[in-house]
Amino acid sequence: MALSMPLVIPKRKIYRGHKGSYEFYVIYIPQDFNNLLPIPAFVSIIYNNETIKVGVKKPFKVGRVKYAVILPKELAPIWDKIMQENKEVILVLEPVST
Repeated sequence: MALSMPLVIPKRKIYRGHKGSYEFYVIYIPQDFNNLLPIPAFVSIIYNNETIKVGVKKPFKVGRVKYAVILPKELAPIWDKIMQENKEVILVLEPVST
């Protein structure tokens, strides 16, 4: 059952993935949050006390039990900087009424 309040998930890493020639950035969501995930959700990322608004995304299943969120490629310079510094971010998922 999804919550009606924002879900805050601390200590998340951003990863870069490839599927053929397509490159993407992704954040994996711990399995413990599966029953609490709002789908769709307005995604924000908090990094260095700044909020980066990503927009409405649908967390999708990766494998059998884990979920992930694809990040927009337009913000690649920000994601690359965070990955280069090897920093963790806070993922915020706010429910969107459909």
